Amino acid sequence: MRALFGFGGVHGGLLAAALLRAARGPGPSDRLPVETTTYFLRPVLAMPDLERLAVREGGRTTITSASATVDGTLAATSTTVSSTAREPSTPVVSTVAPDITPLDLAERFVIPPEFVPISTKMEIRPATPGLPYSGATVPELCAWIRLTESVHDPFERILILADALAPSYAAILTDLRMAPSVRMTVRFTPAVARLPFDWVLVRATTAEAGTDGWLGEHVTIWAPDGELLATSTQLRAIR
Repeated sequence: MRALFGFGGVHGGLLAAALLRAARGPGPSDRLPVETTTYFLRPVLAMPDLERLAVREGGRTTITSASATVDGTLAATSTTVSSTAREPSTPVVSTVAPDITPLDLAERFVIPPEFVPISTKMEIRPATPGLPYSGATVPELCAWIRLTESVHDPFERILILADALAPSYAAILTDLRMAPSVRMTVRFTPAVARLPFDWVLVRATTAEAGTDGWLGEHVTIWAPDGELLATSTQLRAIR
């Protein structure tokens, strides 16, 4: 179980992926995830019980909720918006990957497994100079990332990858401080279902950090060819 831990419990992206699977339910569906939001209420230190809660069906859109409980105590909830596939009908608007170190030139960054156990199931290669707790001038982290163990469902894989980096706020720090996620929203583009991918480029930026001890983070995920796969926002509490 500990092999699935992030900083202090089951990895947030992994828990979000498990909730997405529960929300989608068994059997085939013609509706694909468009966006999912996960709220983390407390660290998950044991295997949670997952439950599909409410399903609200529209003509083309489904909204489904799911929960994770441990020993009867609610630990996390999620809400997922799914929709039937549609023919492209609107101009595509997406961000463009920044100037970064190419994948074949980027060097591997090893996170001590005793600090983040699940890091042994990932390969991370920083694509910009900023590193966690390096005292950088900009609260941003950017890296090539892949999972070293297979996660067949691409939407679940994206959720894990979206939460694979340390909090971007850590780039400007030199002393260890935690910034656990309380809310993570991930918006999937149609490319997630269409495009095979292993490596992805993930850029996380702290958009704002207030004196109230909360911060907002933006995360963007691209395929190696520069096609946008997903965007994410996270609400984090600074400890």
